[in-house]
Amino acid sequence: MVVQEIRKLTGTDMAPKEGRQHQDYISFRDIWAFLRRHFLVLALASAAGIAFGALYIAKTEATYPSIARIVIDREQARIASQDASTGTIIIETAEIASEVEIVKSEAIARSVIRQLNLTEDPEIQDSTSWRSTLRNGLTGLLSVFDPAGENDAAVAGEPDEEDIMRRTMAGFLGRVSVRRVGQSYVLEIGYTSTDPVKASRAANAIANTYMQSSLDAKSQIIARGAQWIEDRLVEVGRQAHEAALSAEEYRNRNDIAQVGTAGLDQQQLAEISSQLLAAQAETAGEAARLATINRMLAGQLPDSYVGEALSNTEINRLRSDLGAARTRLETLQARYGAQSEPTMAAKAEIERLEALINTELVRIQGVYKSNLDTAQAREALLKEQLDAIKGSVTEKNLARVELTELESRATTYRRMYESVLQQLITTLQKQSFPIGDARMVTAATPPLGKIWPKTTLIIPMSLMLGFAAGLGLAGLRDVLDRRISSGERLGRELGLPTLGNVPFTRFQAPGSKGALRFVLDAPYSGFSEALRGVKSSMDAAFPAGGPIVVGLTSVGGGEGKSTIAANLGQLYANEGLRVVLVDANFKKPLLSIQAANVGSKAGLAVYNGGQPHGDLSDEKRKGDKRASFEDMSILPVLTVEQIRKTAHPGHRFGHLPALKKKLEDLRQDFDVIIVDLSTFATSADTRAASAYLDGIMLVLGDRRKMTVEWLASALATFGKSRVGILGVVFNKRKTGQWWRPASGGGIDAGGHYAV
Repeated sequence: MVVQEIRKLTGTDMAPKEGRQHQDYISFRDIWAFLRRHFLVLALASAAGIAFGALYIAKTEATYPSIARIVIDREQARIASQDASTGTIIIETAEIASEVEIVKSEAIARSVIRQLNLTEDPEIQDSTSWRSTLRNGLTGLLSVFDPAGENDAAVAGEPDEEDIMRRTMAGFLGRVSVRRVGQSYVLEIGYTSTDPVKASRAANAIANTYMQSSLDAKSQIIARGAQWIEDRLVEVGRQAHEAALSAEEYRNRNDIAQVGTAGLDQQQLAEISSQLLAAQAETAGEAARLATINRMLAGQLPDSYVGEALSNTEINRLRSDLGAARTRLETLQARYGAQSEPTMAAKAEIERLEALINTELVRIQGVYKSNLDTAQAREALLKEQLDAIKGSVTEKNLARVELTELESRATTYRRMYESVLQQLITTLQKQSFPIGDARMVTAATPPLGKIWPKTTLIIPMSLMLGFAAGLGLAGLRDVLDRRISSGERLGRELGLPTLGNVPFTRFQAPGSKGALRFVLDAPYSGFSEALRGVKSSMDAAFPAGGPIVVGLTSVGGGEGKSTIAANLGQLYANEGLRVVLVDANFKKPLLSIQAANVGSKAGLAVYNGGQPHGDLSDEKRKGDKRASFEDMSILPVLTVEQIRKTAHPGHRFGHLPALKKKLEDLRQDFDVIIVDLSTFATSADTRAASAYLDGIMLVLGDRRKMTVEWLASALATFGKSRVGILGVVFNKRKTGQWWRPASGGGIDAGGHYAV
């Protein structure tokens, strides 16, 4: 029998090991279930976010931006680094960033505040930031701990002019924005205010003040530069005069009258040096050729390594004859042998030709020797001429070198003087007519629309923040919620299998006679299909062929276990099995009341010891115990009073042994015995009677109000009783929904009797 023993479901070992393995993935189905489960929380949080956003829009005063555009034009003033190759003006990104910071500087802000008299502007003076709010709160808190008023003097003191200016400057700069437009040299200067006209006036004032400050700073720089250049011009002029005078004195002292003579000597020296180099190269070439032909005559190289040998007509003719003679020698040797007379004559001819070729090479060797001697003689002559010229011009060259240095120094000082003079003239011109680096592109105008608060931005953001807060609350609620919301949690944490989920039913089907036999009145309803699934799960837990005794219990009252028990009995009875209901709920015997008062209208009858009506024949009573009653929809009910009557009159709790005896007797006559037990959390009878059963089934009718810990604690009351629990049936009832049949009475899915 596939059951769970209750004694194994207590303490820390309540869930099986495989149930403790948590799966670390979330499917879309889980997300959708989460959203459906917390739809109300998410909707309320989103609505609250929208409400707060709308409240913020309604309470926030509108602010308007006004923007003035200026361009940094370095080419206009020509004060910039210039590319030597292209001549274009280069303005680096760092320069633009520096100008942005200058526009936002305190010097510009102070000038604009004084110009517009913003120290008396209530918009800036009355505005408070979160820092000032926090500071005021701390001041108020400190005043509580300072009852003597020691700090009142400091607080009550009037702020000085500088303090007012600093506070005004902080509020003013908080409304100023300066940014670069893309990668251009254009700067956007913006100012936000609640008054559009004031915003445009302040933006234009900032731009004009920046341009004027740039002009003033440039004028001061030009004035200081002009003074420095003038001082430098006097110093450079004095140095140029001294350098020119020194050069003339040195020329007269060394009697250097003409510069052309020195140039001629230098030209002759250069020509002879070049000729000497050519002669040395020629000598080296002749020596190399002579060495080559010497190696060739010694037999170390073939004669083809000498150019004259290749171009000599006589040698080429002799080589042709020598090749023919060698061919003829090979032919004669093959025909007559190596020692024959024709062969010896051919060899003699070859030796004669080789001797003639060697003679020609010796003649060429003589020519090479003659050329080498000539080149060596020319080289020696050029060396003598070079030494003579060097000796004659050495003294004058030294003097000319010193004179050249003096003249170069004098020329340099003269050029420096001219350059400084030109700079002084340019600077004086700029000082008389200064041009700024920036100019206005677009003046600020009063804006037509507000910049804040933006409804199209705040409302969606408020909705998103509210929805995010709702998700957080819903997630926190899921984490902290220990209610049994699904059979998956029950199986994972307690190891209890789920036999089925019975949907909520109003039991108002046409022709319905009551909730206790609704499976017969509406066989294809969701309620009936769910109970049939529960029955299949129960059948799989017991071996076939023997009687089964199953008890139904719940944790608390009103869970609907009596309704489930009666309808399960109807399902078994209409399969041809003999079924009996035993009412063991000694506190609230609902089935006993229904069988006695309503009777066949509810599909129940009081058990009389054999069959419910006593209208079966003796043959049927003595026959097969699977024989059917005349009306299989009428189930026999062993009532509480019948059990108590069989108990010993002197025993206070004799109904428990009587129940055990009755169950043993019923096993002989019935196939299925369904016992309606009391709630086990508050009844000791259920825990004692559960030992008499083959298994029990737990009915949970209000699972959303029951936590896992509470159910585990209730199950722990069974102690170490060896009781098998088949599983859990979730009965989805709704409190207050009653079935009211036409006869004036009945029961709902929760087992409540209604009149």
